[in-house]
Amino acid sequence: MSTFNFLHEISIAGIRDYLITHRVDQGDTIVLNASDYMHVLQEAKNASDEVPDLPLKLFGVLIISDNTDSVPTGKVQIVKNETI
Repeated sequence: MSTFNFLHEISIAGIRDYLITHRVDQGDTIVLNASDYMHVLQEAKNASDEVPDLPLKLFGVLIISDNTDSVPTGKVQIVKNETI
């Protein structure tokens, strides 16, 4: 069963802090609400003159947009990498 966790700030810095605090492993995936994902993607574009690398990754954790409209705004879903 998936759980949704509140993220204090939907930004690159907020995601970075969340990854560190909650010890999200490299290879796992963070799923964001589509509007939150667009906000983070725009922040990444504005932070550099270059187009950000896609797929978007932070500390080896994939950040993707929810295409099912199940992740509420301001929350994240963690998908654990179960590959051994």
